Amino acid sequence: MPNKIFSVRDLICRTPAAEWHSEGLDWPVRGEQLTRQWKIVSLLSGRVGRSLDQLKAELGSSKRTIQRDIAVLEAAGFPVLSESRDRTVYWRLLDSTKESAEISFNLAELMALYFSRDLLQVLHGSPMQRALDSALEKIGARLPASGHDLLRQLKQQTAVSVTGWKDYSESSKAIDALNRAIRHRLTVRIQHKPLKAPDAQTRAVDPYRLWYTGGGLYLIAHDHAKRAIRTFAVERISGVSTTNQRFTIQDDFDFEAFQRTAFPIHGGQPQLVRIRFSPDQSPYIVERHWHDSQKLIPQDDGSVIMELQVGNLWEVKRWLIGWGADAEVIEPLTLVQEIDKEIRNLTLLSSGDHRSPDSRLPQISSGNHKQSTGVVR
Repeated sequence: MPNKIFSVRDLICRTPAAEWHSEGLDWPVRGEQLTRQWKIVSLLSGRVGRSLDQLKAELGSSKRTIQRDIAVLEAAGFPVLSESRDRTVYWRLLDSTKESAEISFNLAELMALYFSRDLLQVLHGSPMQRALDSALEKIGARLPASGHDLLRQLKQQTAVSVTGWKDYSESSKAIDALNRAIRHRLTVRIQHKPLKAPDAQTRAVDPYRLWYTGGGLYLIAHDHAKRAIRTFAVERISGVSTTNQRFTIQDDFDFEAFQRTAFPIHGGQPQLVRIRFSPDQSPYIVERHWHDSQKLIPQDDGSVIMELQVGNLWEVKRWLIGWGADAEVIEPLTLVQEIDKEIRNLTLLSSGDHRSPDSRLPQISSGNHKQSTGVVR
């Protein structure tokens, strides 16, 4: 079935005014706006596109006005792309009739995609989840009756349970705004509330990537105030304001390298961690993939030593404590001390001592650099 082609007037006028205002955009009712946006569509059509300076010269409008017009067109459904060539950013429209190809699936592939919808609960309430639901509904509509019968049989044989997921229904606007800013490499100001802070803080950041890991969606961004890469939990971002300032991703930033040192969220300078797991738990450790850097070294007594290269020890500590006395930290010493402190805090709590953690602990001795993570029973 051929794609339906909409005019600028169709796409703009079929979008309710409330949607424009919710995006912080003006409702385009004036004739000169519509005329200017139509010219922008004409100029951005094709593979070459135009820079903002070229659009300013050809339209006789300010750069800010043109950027707002482009945002209006994007909100109306036009596939606007920005590309950097010779240190100049060019804008163009993706011609879906020329640059996309029909993708066909066989029945088994369609059923596999449809059956996987339960795995997508982790994106509940997000724009991605809504788009995926829509796509899966279309897939379901294409399945024959026999395919639905087989799906019902499969659901009686296989179950999917996802726990610990986050609800992103209050974050949809922030996610949409971050996606646009990442795509066009625009600096944003975010309202972010750190976990232990009483109020939200305004931060100017260059958004590099949205990353789903560890049961949540996170923004990887360069924080202007900290002058460093920071990780922000998306559900704690209450507002996003896009600026007209473009950014360039730092030459020394390598997301794949950052990802390799995360366990599972916070990356950084990698450091060696060595843990001995008991013979009782070593089969469970060996049969799973825990981290891209992991090395498993079997021992003669049936235990296994795991070696990791990770950038944040706090996340490793939290994971290890769940293993109790079946996990023994060999190195680094700082992790041994942190776990020792946590164990003694738990012991004092169980004895009824509810003072603050730092006030109830004696000085930590660094004489022994091994520590079991088990809670004293």
